[in-house]
Amino acid sequence: MVGRTDAPVVGHPYQVPPCTAPGMRATRAAPTASAADLPYPFDMTHRLVAVLALALAGLLAACAGEPVASFDPTGPCIADGSAPGAYPELEALIPTTYEDRGPDTLDSGRNCSSENLGTLATAGIDEIHYAGGTWGFGAERAAALVVFEAPGLTAESIADFYASSARAANRTQVTAESSPTVAGRPGRRLDTKTGERLQTVMVWPAAEPDRVNVVITNDLPDPKIQAAVDAFGDG
Repeated sequence: MVGRTDAPVVGHPYQVPPCTAPGMRATRAAPTASAADLPYPFDMTHRLVAVLALALAGLLAACAGEPVASFDPTGPCIADGSAPGAYPELEALIPTTYEDRGPDTLDSGRNCSSENLGTLATAGIDEIHYAGGTWGFGAERAAALVVFEAPGLTAESIADFYASSARAANRTQVTAESSPTVAGRPGRRLDTKTGERLQTVMVWPAAEPDRVNVVITNDLPDPKIQAAVDAFGDG
């Protein structure tokens, strides 16, 4: 079950952030958000729900920066970026179906800048790869299902990234934090509120070492949050 304490009944951010839409270009940050845009956690996950991205701007440092014309996922990382098909092996880990349909957007990328790594850099991570799919449900309701990968990466370090970003955001209030068990593994849940928007971030270790699964939602109730977590299965 999705764990929650002292949180509103309705829970609900991928760039662990932010702003991807069909035909999007590779970006170092999410583009201007609209209710239809769906990004991930930060620029890393580079496009959760644009709204999400904005609401969780602090959490997702991903929406900062100018769009770049292209992104080369090979060789040394000299700039953050993402694009559909950049890391197909990671994209293959994103659930193909959630709420009876495939993702509205699917892409992958990597982050190596200190700006977008945030507390992960302090934890010894100098480059992180990710893939994320986003689902929109109208208005500002959306979900991003994301996988992060890096040598030595842990669920705790990703959860701390989101929590510290949320606390640093001027308009975001942390309403609850809990430690649910997901697929038999220790996870973390963060519930926040930005204005009238409710966001939830679920983080837990993937089945393979050095990988972390993340679900980010905006204005979605607990049953849909749980369904997003369940979509990963035992992966």
